[in-house]
Amino acid sequence: MHEFLLRLSRASRSSRFHGAVNDVSPSFLRRLVSADGERQAAWVACVWGPNGEEIVGEAVWYVVEVEHGSAEFAISVRDDWQGQGVADQLMSMLVRAARQAQLRQLYGDVMQSNARMLAFLRRHGMEPLFSDPPPEPGVTRIGCSFELPDAPERVAPGGHRRWLARLNLPWT
Repeated sequence: MHEFLLRLSRASRSSRFHGAVNDVSPSFLRRLVSADGERQAAWVACVWGPNGEEIVGEAVWYVVEVEHGSAEFAISVRDDWQGQGVADQLMSMLVRAARQAQLRQLYGDVMQSNARMLAFLRRHGMEPLFSDPPPEPGVTRIGCSFELPDAPERVAPGGHRRWLARLNLPWT
């Protein structure tokens, strides 16, 4: 994960974290990979490179409001892999897992200058959301809501738990 973050361009790191991230501390990395499958779920897209397995994309959601079933998501793809379908596969995993976890809403805060990400999320059925308080200046909250069945079948606690799931891509 450390190498993945360092291989993101400065602009990509700024878009993902809404600010400059120049140093990746151990505590910062721990927060990114501490998925428990209930309050936080995470995936990485991996390929085999000349030095072994490499992460080319990552996606995560964090439950923000348990009582409302609301989670914030984030997604990033290494610059040299953008435009090749990695984000589409990660987004599909995020949405599928959110439904399995019985979340009611999935949203992300996107910098308004990130037109490519805003268009990507709209293609995936997300739309701008009202939020109170609003996100920071220059940021748009975009997301979707899920319909839950009348008598939802709950996933057993930990039933979908994974520390960090890998999405192995067919590219080399």
